[in-house]
Amino acid sequence: MKRTFTLLALVIIILTCLWLFFMDPDKLTPDNPAGKTTYYTIVDNSSAKKGDNGRYNYELTGYTDQGKPKQLSFSTSKQLQTGAYIKLYVTLFRGVTHWEEITSDEIPRQVNFSEKL
Repeated sequence: MKRTFTLLALVIIILTCLWLFFMDPDKLTPDNPAGKTTYYTIVDNSSAKKGDNGRYNYELTGYTDQGKPKQLSFSTSKQLQTGAYIKLYVTLFRGVTHWEEITSDEIPRQVNFSEKL
């Protein structure tokens, strides 16, 4: 009986630690870069498709600060301007959580779109 309670207490402690680590409120805020990978891309409306729910679905190639590519999918309530630079916040399980339009000056030097487009 004592062994069962000890094991149960250990499981509860482990689950509490995991919950505190993964459910940090700052990490759950969509526009907070904490715990997220940042990607940069240029909008290409030829890949945009309007869904049944009225949202525009995009599939674009984003690049990390080091220039590594990744195919990203996300949706917006409005159609984005072709040629606009956007910054995407991406999490492992939720995908793109937030995007924002930026200027070309805000893109890291390692990301060179002219070679990749």
